[in-house]
Amino acid sequence: MYQHAELLPEGAILQGYDICIVGAGAAGIAMAQRLAHSSLKTLLLVSGAPGDRGVPGEARQSLYGGTVGDFLGRVDPDFLQRSRLNMYGGTTNHFGFWARPLDAADMMPRPGYRDAGWPIDQAELRPYYVAAHEFGRFGPFNYDDMNFWERVLYARCFAPLPGDKMTGAIMRAQYEENLHDFQVQFRRELEGAANLTVLFNAHLLSIETDENRRRVSELNCATIVTDAGGRGAAGKTFRVRARTCVLACGGIENVRLLQLSGELGNNRRDMLGRGFMVHPLLTNAARVHFEQPAPTEVRNFFREQQIRLKPPPNLLGGTREVGAGEYRHMVEPLVNPELVNEYLMFNAWGVLAPTHQTLLGEQIGNFRIILYFRDEGSSAVVNLNWEQTPDENSRITLDRGRVDPIFGQPVAHVDWRLNDIDKASAVRALEIALDYLGRRGIRKQEMITDVSGGADCWTFPPHEGALETGDHHMGALRMSASADDGIVDIHSRLHSVDNLYIAGSAVFPSGGYANPTLTIVALALRLADHLKRILS
Repeated sequence: MYQHAELLPEGAILQGYDICIVGAGAAGIAMAQRLAHSSLKTLLLVSGAPGDRGVPGEARQSLYGGTVGDFLGRVDPDFLQRSRLNMYGGTTNHFGFWARPLDAADMMPRPGYRDAGWPIDQAELRPYYVAAHEFGRFGPFNYDDMNFWERVLYARCFAPLPGDKMTGAIMRAQYEENLHDFQVQFRRELEGAANLTVLFNAHLLSIETDENRRRVSELNCATIVTDAGGRGAAGKTFRVRARTCVLACGGIENVRLLQLSGELGNNRRDMLGRGFMVHPLLTNAARVHFEQPAPTEVRNFFREQQIRLKPPPNLLGGTREVGAGEYRHMVEPLVNPELVNEYLMFNAWGVLAPTHQTLLGEQIGNFRIILYFRDEGSSAVVNLNWEQTPDENSRITLDRGRVDPIFGQPVAHVDWRLNDIDKASAVRALEIALDYLGRRGIRKQEMITDVSGGADCWTFPPHEGALETGDHHMGALRMSASADDGIVDIHSRLHSVDNLYIAGSAVFPSGGYANPTLTIVALALRLADHLKRILS
């Protein structure tokens, strides 16, 4: 059911809940959807409103202001406001749901490159990746079936040659607003679930614990009131008491809330907020010119295309769980628009990525190359996105010299950095990519960006080859088997707090190159199932 916090009496205490989820972006909504209609009484705290569309109100978005370090200030001074949306659905309101699972090499420690690795493996996540696919109606979980994708895309990747360090890989995207906007896709389900209360205009201010700081006792919350001009001020206060709490407020705000609660969850190595990562991006890294225009089918591999698949008839109970049978690629015109619901429609395209052996041998971060061909296929722009190492000097802290304009609390300070390994990864990734393309008939190559020099030496905006920040906030609450090595355990529970969990990409020990939302949803579904088991 939907409720509004501004209608609560001042100082209200909400209690009797099994689970309280704070935040309603990709992670929070995924968990709520998984818990809907279960036996667990669940409260979902939403900072926004049920009719949120477009951009957040000025008052709410002002809470996402903050300060950035010198390096991030040169790359993206508006990062904190630009890459976050304080609204129902979070950034799912604006993104295109680019999807791909993490690779095997992304989840394992790789000595010589990084020691951090995931304490769970791909087999643990696979069934949840399959379930997460339903959020984008992405069809079969078959990213490695290149025969299928080359047939569907009317394409082929470059023919393999001996000694290749790269291979083709598949990406997908969902641009349909009724699907990629999670609060739209699941609105009726969440509103109609008897065990679920969705409470709007509910802002978490701090977390209270018992005297041993081992259990959350209550959440201190407040509303915002806005005047006719859209200016905001603190409204009513209320408290929440639940058996279990989950922070799902994004990779930066989750950290800030723990720090505002007395560095809750920090370990003896002071890792709370450390290891903050994004996906560094060189949209225009280089330009290559081929001796002969690339064949149409090769260009098709790298061209983003809309795909329409008809699922096999034996999917289980209409849930679109993958069963035996073939997904058919439909190419004939859709004469009757009412039949659109019988198909899975999304976008797909190919990229180049290093092989598993390349990553192990080169000791660099994972990366992907998108080629943007000119129409005639004689030249292409090289786009590089790569994995950042979890550097503990790249961190999130509180800026106690500046407070938010609504509740008067210290804002987040993000000191994002790239180190020498990150620079070496970018340089070597471009060398490998240009060598791969050179063996396919490049007659000329020109660098658009400058990757010479040390970790702080890049091409900066407004140059067309400027370094950019991907909007993927990862790693500052690292998942680990041991409390000495991270902040949360294998089930995303804080090592030091028995009933507080983290949902979202802040728990990623490493990031690979894949956009994180598919993994965020998979982890959220896995966490929801874990809570069902231990609380029911």
